[in-house]
Amino acid sequence: MSLSPGATNPAPAEPDTGRLATMHSFGVPAPDTASCPRADTADGQEADLPFAELIPLAALPIRLPARGSPPPARDPQSLAALLRTAGADTDMLRATGAWLLADRRSATNTQEAYIKDASWWLWWVQARGLELTDVDFIEADTFAAAMRHAGYAAETRRRRLSALKSWYRYLRRARLVSNDPFDGMDLPKRQRDKSTRFVTEAELNRMLTRAVEVESPRVQAILAVLKGTACRVSELTGAQRADLGRRGEHRILTLPAKGGRRHEVVIADLTGDLLDGYLATRDDLSGPLFVTSTGAPLQRTYVTQLIQRIAKAVGVDKPEEVTVHGVRHSVATAMLEAGEPIDVVQALLGHADPRTTQTYAHPDHLARSPAHRADHRLAIALGRAR
Repeated sequence: MSLSPGATNPAPAEPDTGRLATMHSFGVPAPDTASCPRADTADGQEADLPFAELIPLAALPIRLPARGSPPPARDPQSLAALLRTAGADTDMLRATGAWLLADRRSATNTQEAYIKDASWWLWWVQARGLELTDVDFIEADTFAAAMRHAGYAAETRRRRLSALKSWYRYLRRARLVSNDPFDGMDLPKRQRDKSTRFVTEAELNRMLTRAVEVESPRVQAILAVLKGTACRVSELTGAQRADLGRRGEHRILTLPAKGGRRHEVVIADLTGDLLDGYLATRDDLSGPLFVTSTGAPLQRTYVTQLIQRIAKAVGVDKPEEVTVHGVRHSVATAMLEAGEPIDVVQALLGHADPRTTQTYAHPDHLARSPAHRADHRLAIALGRAR
């Protein structure tokens, strides 16, 4: 729905109950019609939002579910069902499947992320009673505004809109849509990730020392590999014993990285010693690099709980917020502050773009302030240098 300059009190559209029932049958959450903001009323009462008469979003009879709500689809089957309810034909289903199978989206986790992002647009299109193949750019901008209005983080909005731009480009190549509503859209700016809870290198060293002193060989090896390789939790739990090898004088571990790629990291001496100590306790010679006491692959939740338990034991502030991803950030920050070139850190982290590596850095800007050097030069001039 859009508002003309003279229409400040449009009648809200009635939700399509038949369409919503179909959406519900596929597990799609129903639109929230009760808490949506209102435009100015005819008797002159103030709107819930300023300038509501100029903002189409303020007059919509729906709004996106809150952050953290389960996605309408998370696998190919549920996405196909959602596409059918949105009116997609067989050709569009085939094209969407081919789009998901492209090299850069071939990894299972990557496909799941794209499916989730596309499913929220399909939810929006259906809840708004629109035709999937005939949506204009104003509607796409309204969807973007709705995500911002619902409090979605800038990176979440950027990722979701980028996924939809990619999907519609593919559909246009397949000549299944004549209009790409996301073409030319301004994406939210990349933001430095300030929400990730990271720890200092000194705290990481205390955690590893604690593990070596009182924890099992497996825990020691996990901490050492996390600190020594800055790997993702999915890489840690997905690594196999067969991924250990040598390249020249270097011992390496080939990790299952994002996008189906394979990412090599060096296993240095101390990390290798602790890893070998753990592997020597096992009877098997193949399978996952890290397993439970029953031989099953480790779960991500176990690794996170392990990190938080040790962080608490060594006095890290707010240990319940420490994650493997935070450890990854911490290793990157420590390396950059030690003067390692960003391309070296980028190679360790397995990033395709150095700008991504830069967002992982959390340098101490106060400690690096030029004010310290200026003060030192002034002290020399006054004969008071220390």
